[in-house]
Amino acid sequence: MPGPVYFVTDPDAPASVPDQVRAAVAAGVTIVQLRDKHASDAQMIAQARELQPITRASGARLVINDRIDVAVQVAADGLHVGQGDGDIAAIRARIGPDMLLGLSVETLAQLVAIPADTVDYLGVGPLRATATKPDAAQPLGFDGLARIIAATPLPCVAIGGVKPGDLAAIRQAGAAGVAVVSAISRAADMQAAARALIAEWSAA
Repeated sequence: MPGPVYFVTDPDAPASVPDQVRAAVAAGVTIVQLRDKHASDAQMIAQARELQPITRASGARLVINDRIDVAVQVAADGLHVGQGDGDIAAIRARIGPDMLLGLSVETLAQLVAIPADTVDYLGVGPLRATATKPDAAQPLGFDGLARIIAATPLPCVAIGGVKPGDLAAIRQAGAAGVAVVSAISRAADMQAAARALIAEWSAA
């Protein structure tokens, strides 16, 4: 699982998505997820192809959120899906063995349903309520996060309302990293914000 800070793009931020990604990877972020719930598949493909030279030049991985066909068509480095996006074994079969596959998990019960050797990492959350995903499940808090992480051997990334100052507690909970949206995308200086998160994780 690359990098402790996982950046998820924000189509509604003041900065363009390519500028967000440029700032994040310049700061040392090594995994970027392209997420846009309202874009068409064609728009997502165009966005991914615009971002791939940026991520590849820095050695970062580009992960597509939800859109299985888009991930396959652009030969993305990874795909991240939620609980409602289909059978995870079928998704793994569709994308092949080499593409990174992440799955969002909100409860302990959801861990039990994951077939062996399908998923590479889990996005565990939401840590707290977040405006980025208003339909998210009940917040887990740090204790709930730690319970889920302790119950799986898979690397876990904390997501959902993660803020600067949280990273020591998240690392203590056993997470492999944090996924952030607005903590980078809405910062006045996105590159400095991303660099500060990486430094905070290293110091935790």
